[in-house]
Amino acid sequence: MTTRFVDGIQISPTEPSTSSESTAEAFYCGFDSTPQLSSNISTELNGQFFNKQKTKAKINTKSIWKAKLYINLIAGAAIMLTILAGILLFVVIPHMGRSNSEQRLRRFPGNREHRYDWPPPSYSLMGRFKKAAVTCDHGICSEIGRNILIAGGNAIDSAIASLFCLGVTNPQSSGLGGGFIMTYYDRTKEKCFVLDARETAPKASHKEMYGKDEWASKYGFRAIATPGELAGYWRAFKEWGSGNVNWSDLIMPSVNLARKGVPISEFLAYVLNIKENHLKTLPSMKSWFNPKTNKVWQFGDIIKRPELADTLERLANERNPVELFYRGEMAEEIINEMADNDLQNYRVLVHDSPLLVDGFSGNLRMCGPPPPSSFAVTQAIVATMTSKFSNYTRWGNPLNGVLDDTEFYHWLIETQKFAYAKRTRLGDIHFVPQAKELAINMTQREFAKMILKKVPPKAMFSTYYTDGNPINAQKEDHGTSHVSVLDADGNGVSATSTVNRWFGAVVQSEKLGIVWNDEMDDFSSPGMPNGFGFAPSDANFIEPGKRPMSSMSPMVIFDRENGNLKFVIGASGGSKIISAMAKPIIRVLCFNETIKEAIDSPVLHNQFTPDVTQYEETVPKQLLQDLESKFGQKFKPTTGFEGIVQAILVGDDGYIYANGDYRRRTNMHPEGF
Repeated sequence: MTTRFVDGIQISPTEPSTSSESTAEAFYCGFDSTPQLSSNISTELNGQFFNKQKTKAKINTKSIWKAKLYINLIAGAAIMLTILAGILLFVVIPHMGRSNSEQRLRRFPGNREHRYDWPPPSYSLMGRFKKAAVTCDHGICSEIGRNILIAGGNAIDSAIASLFCLGVTNPQSSGLGGGFIMTYYDRTKEKCFVLDARETAPKASHKEMYGKDEWASKYGFRAIATPGELAGYWRAFKEWGSGNVNWSDLIMPSVNLARKGVPISEFLAYVLNIKENHLKTLPSMKSWFNPKTNKVWQFGDIIKRPELADTLERLANERNPVELFYRGEMAEEIINEMADNDLQNYRVLVHDSPLLVDGFSGNLRMCGPPPPSSFAVTQAIVATMTSKFSNYTRWGNPLNGVLDDTEFYHWLIETQKFAYAKRTRLGDIHFVPQAKELAINMTQREFAKMILKKVPPKAMFSTYYTDGNPINAQKEDHGTSHVSVLDADGNGVSATSTVNRWFGAVVQSEKLGIVWNDEMDDFSSPGMPNGFGFAPSDANFIEPGKRPMSSMSPMVIFDRENGNLKFVIGASGGSKIISAMAKPIIRVLCFNETIKEAIDSPVLHNQFTPDVTQYEETVPKQLLQDLESKFGQKFKPTTGFEGIVQAILVGDDGYIYANGDYRRRTNMHPEGF
């Protein structure tokens, strides 16, 4: 016989235990009160009778209740003592003898102290994977990219499939009517390549073609530059694709999305509502209106794009899609919207020797495109800040102390000013030779050292950052989409695609369903100052075949000793791409934050012109006040459209971590395996 205890009751059965007794035990343990068993009657427990003659239960009900009462009193007293001890240990003692400013520090779990009131984590997902990862501006497109990897494709194949998808889900920002810049890292060769499929100015264009008519460079057929999107996809696929998947495999998932329908994201619905009155006046954009309501499609509506589906399917089944699109039957349909000789003459550029940056953090090396990309500007911010703060210690706490140090944010703002000031002198290196020389100089360690020496103790007048030279301004670019991929073989792709402003030129091909870009607005025009009154940059004036300057900065970071990738990162969001990308790289490398923590952290953005720093509403107000009073910085709230980062980080533990920026509401999430 075995003696068992059920909720403190000793039971010595005279018969072997049965399954019903076990059920009864579980039943008792699920309640707080003690079962009331009579000493004179039989008690039913889950269908089985236990007679007093067969079961001798030694029960003293009054004793049990007293024991429970004592136990509860003792437990309550112990809890109160624990709380009091915690208050004494973590609140009273740490503040004894501290100054008022020190007493403002907040203590967090893990002995973390914070001077400023930082926001909680966002709702975005951080994926952790063993072999491969994809993250881009829409979760559906990340899934498509992941599926290509599972099917045997490499990072190039995956990125192309994801970009085709983004043209369907994010038509306001990217698609076949635009162009892209890609940075590719080949793990086997331990070499970085850049593919430039940026749009080009038409043959008939010239720098004064718009006069002072800003509208003409933004909307309508005259705003369209020759698109490079499809030509770039095909070149990348033929040159670096795995060979394990077919060209059609990369396109057909997007064909199905366009034909069967895709939900309107919250961000796309916002853009449609903003542009509704303008879209009403344009017959080619009628498909963006719900015929039942005569209103633009709303968040969650399913929109089908049959014309685009047909176009994509034709390209998927074509042996040479570039010939079809740029010189064949499809080109004949396009020439009604742009000159045929411009299509025929378009060329993709491949750089075998892109910009490389060493010496900023251990053995790591940054790689990215030359101008018209702004990689040189982005890396300058990273290199300067990591040089200054990698081993920086304040209050004896190198991890968290610096992040609460007002001086860190002063340096970040000032470094942005120096870097963005140089951007005004950059342009297409095939038309502006000095731009290539400047970009190379900006990637040298001496450039970061120069900024380190020149950062002033307080904010200075604008010409201080240009060495006294006149202030020129680049045109402010706008929306984009981005995809980052790391495959199981260690290859990485960072690719940024754009049609420039939302819906580009706001012209859609009625036969092909393609939304055309307005990249001509990315050029500067003589006599047309920017919105802040600064003169245009002559390095970015229009010339036939020239590629306009862009903030796109697709980047990979790898270890030059072992050849392994550390980062695949890029962003969308116009001129804020640069500051948005620099921030998480700095915070991960210098302060060991997770990639999600670094991307979530509030934004401070200064692009030199205008002379004011934009801040997110989540930036602690006390930090802004301290920066104003101690360092003379000036602030204004951001417009609400930040750079949207897509990043993949290989951790020291060997796992792959991926995160998509929460700031753009397009149902994004990373995928991988």
